[in-house]
Amino acid sequence: MEQSNPPTGKAWTAGEPAGGGRRGPGARLVSRRNAVIWGVTLLALLAVLGSLLFATRHESVAHGAPVGLRVGDRAPDFTLKSLQGAPVSLHQFLGRPVLLHFWAVDCTSCQAEQADYLRAIKHLGARAPVILAEDAWGEPADYARPYVREHHIPGTVLIDTSRAVFDGLYQGQGTPTAYYIDAQGIIRQTAVGPEQYGIILANMKKIGV
Repeated sequence: MEQSNPPTGKAWTAGEPAGGGRRGPGARLVSRRNAVIWGVTLLALLAVLGSLLFATRHESVAHGAPVGLRVGDRAPDFTLKSLQGAPVSLHQFLGRPVLLHFWAVDCTSCQAEQADYLRAIKHLGARAPVILAEDAWGEPADYARPYVREHHIPGTVLIDTSRAVFDGLYQGQGTPTAYYIDAQGIIRQTAVGPEQYGIILANMKKIGV
């Protein structure tokens, strides 16, 4: 009975390319490309995870901050009517930076600041924060409306004839007064008195603008 000789050479096993176990340049290129793709994907996932952890920690700090008027405090919430008569609350703008600007039509210091203030807002354009401009002197809507229209006062103009927000809640010391509030509702800078153009822009950066 004829016996067959055992096969010679290296046997092929699963996971090893046929033809002597050597991988061609095409296979090595594919392997290298896959490794790069996995590396980029991993870095992207780590970046997203880091952002989420930072946002969560930042939000947790914001919720733990006391309500107050100092830098680092949560700005006191309030509701006032706009020049058009609609109710507006500070808390409805959480998630967006806010410039809370106390001013008045008959405030000469506000008028002195106005050119730099308007120039800064115009410079920021679409990057400008939410602007809540409260008439802090209790001037009625009918009195403020013509001035706002003539001088193109930006943002939402709020009317407080009782002066409860500026005099009471925010313990106002004079106008103009500005509170720079970040997207978490935290006060990052305050300013009492007229601000110059460069100072306004520098303070805007503190709230991510």
